[in-house]
Amino acid sequence: MEFTVRQASPSDEDELLELWHGFTSHLSEYDERYRHKESADDRWLSYFESHLVDSKYGTVFVAEHEGELVGIAEARVMGNHPIFRLENHGYINGHFVAESHRDQGIGRALVEAAADWFASPPREVDFFRINTIEGDDTAEEVYEALGLRPVEHIYEKRLE
Repeated sequence: MEFTVRQASPSDEDELLELWHGFTSHLSEYDERYRHKESADDRWLSYFESHLVDSKYGTVFVAEHEGELVGIAEARVMGNHPIFRLENHGYINGHFVAESHRDQGIGRALVEAAADWFASPPREVDFFRINTIEGDDTAEEVYEALGLRPVEHIYEKRLE
């Protein structure tokens, strides 16, 4: 299957929202709290337009197949940590491929596009991170196959 990976533009907004809904639906399969709020669409689009379009420190990559967006990954540069020796680094969020287009190399291509973008001037970061939700073993397998390694685990306790 042929597809292209490119940076998203404002004209992609409707399809971006569809992919983002797919991502949040996927997360909410593991934890209901990841269902998005009623105002989420407008807030995400506003964030996309103000922080991820024509920005040197944030962007959205999309995979396109036959004129349809089938994958997405948001790439952002995170600043130096004020206490730890964590320098500027990349962070990929919202990495999602439509179920009907999985296992075609699209997810890998999106991560590789983000990695290339992170490494290029003016960003030139040394590493990037991706989070997974507890229980999504497939995502963990995919990221480890791409050479990523776990560095943190987040624990949570519900208070009553």
